[in-house]
Amino acid sequence: MPKDLPDSAADSAARDAERVYRCAACAHEVTRGRWEMAVDGAHERAFFNPSGRVFRVLCFKEAPGAVGVGPATTEFTWFRGFAWRFAVCRGCGAHLGWRYEGEGAVFFGLIKPSLAAGSE
Repeated sequence: MPKDLPDSAADSAARDAERVYRCAACAHEVTRGRWEMAVDGAHERAFFNPSGRVFRVLCFKEAPGAVGVGPATTEFTWFRGFAWRFAVCRGCGAHLGWRYEGEGAVFFGLIKPSLAAGSE
């Protein structure tokens, strides 16, 4: 029979699930901790683009406060099998990261400094 989590661990897990990620530019709610996901084994990743700019990216199953814009492309994709398009804030239009689209799957890779994490 599984053991219950200690109260402090259960409280921490509940807080993590309800963490709110907001757009750093306008404070519009973008996503929540319950939608964090690991892609290729990690929730947080570091990548560079063709210009050499490094991005720290957080992966999410859903990001209702972001919208994908522009045509999807597989050019220089960071995730094999997934095309990407830019993801922008629904509140102010700031670039937040990328929306990834694969066979039957969608997720968001959002730029860590473009988000402000906190509680409600």
